[in-house]
Amino acid sequence: MNLSGRVSAFLRHYGLAIGLGVTVLCIGLAGLGFLIAGYYVWLTSHFAAAPAAAITGGTLLALAVLTAIIGSGLIKRMKKPEGSLFGDAASTLGLGMRLASMLIRRDPKKALILAAISGALAEWLLSDEDRR
Repeated sequence: MNLSGRVSAFLRHYGLAIGLGVTVLCIGLAGLGFLIAGYYVWLTSHFAAAPAAAITGGTLLALAVLTAIIGSGLIKRMKKPEGSLFGDAASTLGLGMRLASMLIRRDPKKALILAAISGALAEWLLSDEDRR
């Protein structure tokens, strides 16, 4: 499969995953809304409408604060410095250039043979599946 086919398959896969995630999120939020409404209706059977609304709001506020505290703790634990993609690519490219220059200085014939072999290997790996 060529590069554009791989990118297309990648985008289809992750597009489907994102769409499915959004759908599950919407259904989950609708279910949570019904649970909150049921909690409010249950409270109105025991209290008047205004205190039931205040208790429901206080409960939701307490849940939001608790979620924020737990979430910030998780984010602090998971946070660790990661190398940048550009820095990693630049260091890999620099190492490859140094190795290539050392190989060319030592024996230019080997460098030419290695370049031909790596070109053929890249062509074979990136070719269509029906040719293999």
